[in-house]
Amino acid sequence: MTEAPETVSDAPQQGVERLYVIAWLVLIAITASEIGLVLGFHGSQAVRVTALIVLALMKATLIGAYYMNLRFERIALVYIAVLPLLLLGLMLFAVVPDAATLFRRP
Repeated sequence: MTEAPETVSDAPQQGVERLYVIAWLVLIAITASEIGLVLGFHGSQAVRVTALIVLALMKATLIGAYYMNLRFERIALVYIAVLPLLLLGLMLFAVVPDAATLFRRP
């Protein structure tokens, strides 16, 4: 049996696969950074939380761009990155006053 020669149409497919692999490797690196930050960082809690939020936003943007095929839809990527932060702010705004009264020490 002879193998079919590689056609011109195979080249773009290989480029797309290479992008997916690179995005996957970057996601693994970000995850390793998050694990290292949680296990090995002995600094301020605020710095750790801020760094973890930034890394999570980076991961969400990469997943949205490459695996949800939203690279060319900028407004959707903005929504993916910003909307969870707005919802977090709304949730904190609603929960923190109740938690403050609940855990108030006599």
